[in-house]
Amino acid sequence: MVISLTPSQTVERLYFLGVGGIAMGSVAIACKEMGAIVSGCDSNVYPPMSILLERSGIPYANTYDPEHLLAFSPHAVIVGNAISRGNPVLEVALDRNIPLLSMPELLRWSFMQRSRRIVVSGTHGKTTTTSLLAWILHRCGAPVGYLIGGAVDVLGHSCRPAPPDGYFVLEGDEYDTAFFDKRSKFLHSMPTILIVTSIEYDHADIFPSYDAVVAAFRQLIRLVPQTGAVFICGDDQGAVSAGDYALSPVYLYGTSEQASWRATDIHFDDEFTSFSIIKQGSTFGQFRIPLIGEHNVRNATAAIAVASHLGLSPAEIATALEEFRPPKRRFELLCQWRGALVVDDFAHHPTAIRATLQAARHRYPHRRIVACFEPRSNTAAQAVFQHAFADALAAADLVFLCPVYRAERYSPDQRLNRELLSWDLSARGIECYVIPDGPAWGNTAFEMLRAAVHPNDLVILMSNGNIGGLRQLIISDAQTTSPLRQA
Repeated sequence: MVISLTPSQTVERLYFLGVGGIAMGSVAIACKEMGAIVSGCDSNVYPPMSILLERSGIPYANTYDPEHLLAFSPHAVIVGNAISRGNPVLEVALDRNIPLLSMPELLRWSFMQRSRRIVVSGTHGKTTTTSLLAWILHRCGAPVGYLIGGAVDVLGHSCRPAPPDGYFVLEGDEYDTAFFDKRSKFLHSMPTILIVTSIEYDHADIFPSYDAVVAAFRQLIRLVPQTGAVFICGDDQGAVSAGDYALSPVYLYGTSEQASWRATDIHFDDEFTSFSIIKQGSTFGQFRIPLIGEHNVRNATAAIAVASHLGLSPAEIATALEEFRPPKRRFELLCQWRGALVVDDFAHHPTAIRATLQAARHRYPHRRIVACFEPRSNTAAQAVFQHAFADALAAADLVFLCPVYRAERYSPDQRLNRELLSWDLSARGIECYVIPDGPAWGNTAFEMLRAAVHPNDLVILMSNGNIGGLRQLIISDAQTTSPLRQA
C-alpha cells in the first residue's frame, strides 16, 4: 500500500526527519502499518517513543546523519516542525531535491480524507481530551482514527488512519507546521467538529503576543462549516471570546453556570473522580473517570458532550470512561522509591503546573509534595512567566529547579532566572533547591532528590522532555528497593 502526499501523488518510502517526537513517531508507525517503508532520524530519542519505534521495527538514526538519509533513498522526507535550516539532513534533502512534506499535510491527505474530522485544540488538556474522546468512540464501536500527542496504552497506538466515512480525532496543535510553513498546524485540519479547551499565552518563540495566539484560534474556529459544531470551555474567558467568530453552532461546557454542558457534584477518591453532567438544565448522567483534578473533569466533559453529539448514550459513554486509562506522562504513577510515590507529568506551563499540584493535593492530602521542574519549552525557558512560575510552584512543599534547557538560546535578561525564582519561593516559605548546570545534571538532581526524599512523600517530575534522564535513574534505583504498590 502506498501513502498519499497529495490527491494525485503517492509514495512508498518515507523518511521522518524528527522521528523521536510522539506525534511524528506515531505517524511513522502508522504509515509502516499501512504498508509504507519507513525510516528516520532524530537526536536523543528517549522513551516511550524509542521503545515504540524499536517495537515497530522502524530503523532510525539517533543523530542527524545525512548518510543515513542517502542510504535509505526516500521518495519523500516528512519534516518535523522542530527542524530548521542548518540541520545537516535537511540541507542534504534540499540539495538532492527530495520532496519535503510537513506532517499536517501528510495527515490531511493520507489519514483524514473523507472522514468527519474532530479536532481538539487549546493551550491545555489537548492530549487527555483527545485520548478520552478517541477511546469512547473506539470502545463504543464507532469507526474512528486518531492522532494523539502522547502514548496511550488503552488504544494500543497513538495514531490510526480513519476508516472511510468514519471519524478522525486529532490533537490540534497551535504550534507552527514546518520551517517552510509557519501557519499553526491545526489550520491544516479543516475540522467538522472542534473543541477549544483554553486559550493562554504560550509558544513565545512563534507568537509575539497573546493576541497573536487568539488570532490563530479564531482562524481555526472560522474553518468549521455551518453544519459542524464548536465546543468551548465556558470556564476560560479567552476561549469563550474566540467563539464569537464561529459560523457554526457553539456549545459551552465546564463547571460554570453559563455552560450548557455543566459538570457538578465533583468528588475525588483514591482511584476515581466522580461527577454529574447537567445538559441545558436537565440531568444527563453520572460519570467516573480514573483521573484526578477538576481540570480533567472539564476535559472529560468536553469528550462527553461531543460523544453525545455524535449519538452515543450516557450509559455507553459512562462505561467507556470508567475503563479509560490516561496517556503516558499525564500524572503517570512511575514507581515507589524509598517509600515515596513518584509521578511523571507533562506540565510545563504555569497553569498546568498549578492544576497538577492542586490535583495532587486532592488525591494525596497527607503527603508532602516534592516538585521537580525542568524549564524546557521555548516559553518556559524565557522570563515571560518568571512570576507566574513562582505562583504555580508555591503549591508544592519542596521544589527542585532543573537547569533551563538550551539556556544559550536567550540572553540573561530574557531567560528564566532560576535563582530569582528560588528566592521568590523561599520568601513564601517554600523550600527550594537549584540544581547546578552541567552535562550530567540529571545525575546531580538524582543525588539531591535521593538525599531529600522522605517516606510517604509524593515526588512529581514536571517537564515536556527527558528531564535529564531523571525518570530512568529513579526507576532503576527503585527496582533495587521496593516494588510499586497502590497508595
